[in-house]
Amino acid sequence: MSFMSYAKLRRAAALAALMALCLVRAPAGAEAAFFRPDVRPGYGVTKIGWLSDYCAPLKGTNLDAPVYFMEGAKPGATMLILGGTHPREIAGHTAALVAVENARVLEGRLIVVPALNASGYGLHDKATNLPRSHRIETRSGARLLPLGDRRVDVVDQGQPDPDQYRHQSGEVIPGSKGGDGAETRNINRAYPGLPDGTPTQQVAYAVVQLVRSEDVVLEVDMHEADTPSWCLDPRTGETRQGGRLAYMLICNPRPEAMEIGAEVVVNVGDAVGFPLKIEQSNRKFRGLSHLEIGDATPCLSFLFETPNPGQDDWREAPDIIRDVRFPLKHRVGLQQQVFQELVNVYNAGHDRHLVIEGLPDYRTLMEQDVGAWLN
Repeated sequence: MSFMSYAKLRRAAALAALMALCLVRAPAGAEAAFFRPDVRPGYGVTKIGWLSDYCAPLKGTNLDAPVYFMEGAKPGATMLILGGTHPREIAGHTAALVAVENARVLEGRLIVVPALNASGYGLHDKATNLPRSHRIETRSGARLLPLGDRRVDVVDQGQPDPDQYRHQSGEVIPGSKGGDGAETRNINRAYPGLPDGTPTQQVAYAVVQLVRSEDVVLEVDMHEADTPSWCLDPRTGETRQGGRLAYMLICNPRPEAMEIGAEVVVNVGDAVGFPLKIEQSNRKFRGLSHLEIGDATPCLSFLFETPNPGQDDWREAPDIIRDVRFPLKHRVGLQQQVFQELVNVYNAGHDRHLVIEGLPDYRTLMEQDVGAWLN
């Protein structure tokens, strides 16, 4: 990449950071103020595109999101990382930032969308009631990590929620009796999407078209869930364990995806010193990335969940950055370790490889913290 093209990338990153700082605060009484999360591309980024390159109606809307390409000198396999599908799940977004700001690809291509739900970052997340931004120290000084709502802004959707969520196939959530219509604004219930559907469906469609157009062979969607901690349920007064999804790698049902996932879970568990879990996509639950992307394309699709204390409904004042048991560095480190091991296991079984350097593993992030790996 020429000096001029890199200079343009750096100017674009600086402009995005300025926009984030200027627009992060909503006017008094306002529900939302759209802004672009702060992304500072590293020297490995060779091109920046947009979701609207794959679904034109998104162009100029609050749902269009930047797409970062890192291409090696030698052709090889292409992988896609999705962060920020649910903006309150901060570790997925941050792990994607670490990739964009540090990765250097020697062979193949790495494509990263760090803030897929661009619209949701403009909303305060009422479910957790956490602050809209979280300060950390990085190698260039203080920086704010954004947090938003898991769904697309209803204003950007352009229509009120129906009473009941219904997938484009006609299926509803198993057991649904209505009252879940807001899930029509959940990008991870909208796959494979529609080019002429709702804006949320168009985002999902853009991702699937990106996978097809760029010949993506491996994809991981980075998410978070409530922690598995035992707690006293404030509603019932009884002791219960938290969610089951934390530390889970969910794999498309195709045999190769399940085989790769099983090996990744074992290898990462050995490396970090505690077990991970694996699950196959449930075909009764339509619209999820790990199921629909892998069914609609040849891509091997996965989703990984880390434990976020901010999503525990029993915590009064969760610290999503420095929690003693589930700090951000623990969760970002796991996301990094899993994505890198997906690459390693894929490479071992294929002739076309993806070779990446410059990224930290779990133990490095636990020792140095996340800020040491952000610009």
